[in-house]
Amino acid sequence: MARQYEFFVTTTKPHLPNGAERGMIRRLVMRNFFDTKTPMPQMDIPEQSSATTVMARNQLSNRFRIQRSTHDNATKGGKLMLRNGKGRSKGKRRLSPIGTTEAYSMDQITRKGYYMEKDAKERSREGTVESVLKIPKLRIDPSAHRIDPFDILPIPGTRHFDMLFQLYKSAPKTNSIAIDAKNTWPAWAIHDAGLLHATLATWAIYGVLAKGLTELHCCHLKHKSDAINAISSKLTEPDGVVSDKVIGTVLTLANFENLFGAYDTAQMHLMALNQMLTARGGLFAIGHNDGLLRGILWTDFHTAAAFRTPPSFPLVCLDPDAPLLPDELMEEAAYKSPTSPLQLSLAATECFNIFYRLHRIALAMSSHWSGKVSRLTLSNLLYHMQHIVLSVPDRSRNFIEFDREVQAGRNEGEEDQRKRADAASVVEGLLAATLIFVYSALRGLPNNAKIFSILLGRLRIAIDRPGTSVVEVWGREKNLKMLVWVLVVACSIVTSDEDRAWWISKLSDVCGILGIERQVELEDAMQHIAWIDIFFNLGASKEDTQGTFKVEQRHIGGG
Repeated sequence: MARQYEFFVTTTKPHLPNGAERGMIRRLVMRNFFDTKTPMPQMDIPEQSSATTVMARNQLSNRFRIQRSTHDNATKGGKLMLRNGKGRSKGKRRLSPIGTTEAYSMDQITRKGYYMEKDAKERSREGTVESVLKIPKLRIDPSAHRIDPFDILPIPGTRHFDMLFQLYKSAPKTNSIAIDAKNTWPAWAIHDAGLLHATLATWAIYGVLAKGLTELHCCHLKHKSDAINAISSKLTEPDGVVSDKVIGTVLTLANFENLFGAYDTAQMHLMALNQMLTARGGLFAIGHNDGLLRGILWTDFHTAAAFRTPPSFPLVCLDPDAPLLPDELMEEAAYKSPTSPLQLSLAATECFNIFYRLHRIALAMSSHWSGKVSRLTLSNLLYHMQHIVLSVPDRSRNFIEFDREVQAGRNEGEEDQRKRADAASVVEGLLAATLIFVYSALRGLPNNAKIFSILLGRLRIAIDRPGTSVVEVWGREKNLKMLVWVLVVACSIVTSDEDRAWWISKLSDVCGILGIERQVELEDAMQHIAWIDIFFNLGASKEDTQGTFKVEQRHIGGG
């Protein structure tokens, strides 16, 4: 039934208009309506007819089954409810409602008009706070893979998705500074199935090593296998090309194997990577992708550190326009920057340049400078510093062969050979400890990664030489305080109790000679070389890898 309207004029005092005034008002209103409607795009006759047909619900009630809205049910619910409590009349089947999952599922199971009863309850709650705050439910359960509830990723979701992405978010913030200085890798990886599989495999193995999540073993193997299959399918296509994403997938698999400790397999991936780079025109052909370029350089660094070989690529000038370190930081670093490496009898210049940069990088990553230095600047400094470390020639054979001859009773009187062997052992010890510090404090790798066992073994060979006093050797090289730093770094990441006891005993001997008896004195000695307070964590309440100072203090001061 059409609604009746009464027109009235309020220009003077309210009154009911007569017939002539009412007609004039009606004409003005209709003219204004058509003037407003004219600029709008006109529908053609079929569209207008269709719209009219769809809107005329009452006229079509006998021709089509049209579902009534919740509002219609609320206003005309009396016609729908039967006296016997059933939700529908005989012979007529109601369509399943679109309202909520609960109403839909219960109606499908019971077929007893649950929705009608629910509709009656909703009518009784109309206008209440409960109805306003009511949130519609989804028909799917997103708890299985909340990271990708709408299935937009190029790979199907699994129950481990949420855990893997949380692992990525919980990783140390310093871990991505070296490789992903511009935070571009995740946004790039989620658009390719193979690259995403390889990235998820790396996150899974990180969870196994760092968090002890053994349930991710099968997960990282599956993602690794899927990534390899994706590479094979892309390269075997008739028009297959070596794209950036294919290179990134191979690179990520090599990084995965490095972290896992399978260096032989990583070498195979790196050989394939070099062939792909050659086909593309060399390393600089991918210079447009900063994350890919840095990832290749750092994966090569990891392999070079494990095998004690020089880097495969020459020094690359990364982002020369990156901002410099703040002047205040440089002034603070100048007070405590180490200069004793200049007194070494071997590789003095290289060692000084290494610790000059390492001291400033560590200071920039400490708590009071956190967030004040550009990630790009830190990444460039870290890359340049480690390139210098890996470019120093390997002189470990000088003292290893000399020690073997001494044990065999030969060359005991060769003083020149002994000096060269001692100098080489000091340099190799400094370089090994520097790499440990980089991968633990600056990169945040898990302490049980295989790279640390390799570097710790190399460091122990340089320090624990047969028939040689480490204090005398480092004392002749005038770098006893550097030896303290080396031993503290080793104590910070060693995992075996037996090995930890050996390193702490060596540290206790050196600190006793230097007169270091308190924790604050040990901290001051570390600050003059390379120190990150958030890594060594003097306030740790438990004796873990970051609370090493508490263990050391008991051995040093006897407390």
